[in-house]
Amino acid sequence: MTPQQIKQQICDIGRRIWQRGLCAGNDGNISVRIDHGRLLCTPTGVSKGFITVDDLCLVDMAGNPIEPNPAGRNPTSELLLHLAIYKKRPDVKAVVHAHPPHAVAFAIANIALPQGVHPEAEVLLGRVPLARYATPGTQALSDRVIQMIGPDTNTVLMANHGSVSFCDDLLDAYHKLEVLDAYCHALLLAKSLGPPNTLTPYQRSDLMKIAYRKP
Repeated sequence: MTPQQIKQQICDIGRRIWQRGLCAGNDGNISVRIDHGRLLCTPTGVSKGFITVDDLCLVDMAGNPIEPNPAGRNPTSELLLHLAIYKKRPDVKAVVHAHPPHAVAFAIANIALPQGVHPEAEVLLGRVPLARYATPGTQALSDRVIQMIGPDTNTVLMANHGSVSFCDDLLDAYHKLEVLDAYCHALLLAKSLGPPNTLTPYQRSDLMKIAYRKP
């Protein structure tokens, strides 16, 4: 994809996040690494439902603007978090931070998400760690999230805050956000009916065989 196409995709996914209620007001932020030393990110103080390509900021891997923003915008206040994830995981090309309400409920209650309950969550998310609270936008938050990221991690919950999903493709990172909130919603609904039925080790192993089966 060209930088212009990436910009349009960021705007499209930003609107989708806002329309689905996965962020409110000016919440959330998106970034995409376009090459080894540059990334595009959403600006601070702008609703993801209304961002345009001119609002997006181009920065280097130290967070410094590479060129003046056409709309006079500044990069997201969570840029430190995005940069830390890219530095921790060179394979990551896109990061999506949002406040999905059902997932945030678990983060506020300080409850880690169970594994082995739902096939899609098991395959697409795997283990979702819960990072301890730190002030949003600070190095402390970045440090606590980074501590929870392993080679296979693609999503982290941040206590009393929100979620961050990341992988080598922006659309895939967005899909992980959708699955995260849908899974948390289902868990909250199931709680009123009783304890969730957990897959057996054999069922989980069989599921992974199917998930990673090559065509």
